[in-house]
Amino acid sequence: MDQLNSKQEINDAIANHASFILMFTAVWSDVGNITKGKFESIGANYPTVYMAWVSTDDHPDLAKEWGFTAIPATVGYKNGTKVETYVGPQYLDQQVEAFIKKVV
Repeated sequence: MDQLNSKQEINDAIANHASFILMFTAVWSDVGNITKGKFESIGANYPTVYMAWVSTDDHPDLAKEWGFTAIPATVGYKNGTKVETYVGPQYLDQQVEAFIKKVV
């Protein structure tokens, strides 16, 4: 999962990938790391889905601009349109896979 560091990088990812999942989290967040790991492992089965994350420690302004005050926060885009948002941990494989399928 790539790390994005600017609004421009995020907007480019939205524009350049038909299926895109963006997560806002922090390195120190255990639930964020677990959720991120689930998306990475299950996401390997969906090679057409581009996944990236933003460090809320390094870029709190980006999380705020996207409307998030809690982590982990995950946003799914399909063909440039936001189709799914989830705030909180996603521990279950079925939950993560259902989220991914919404952007495919």
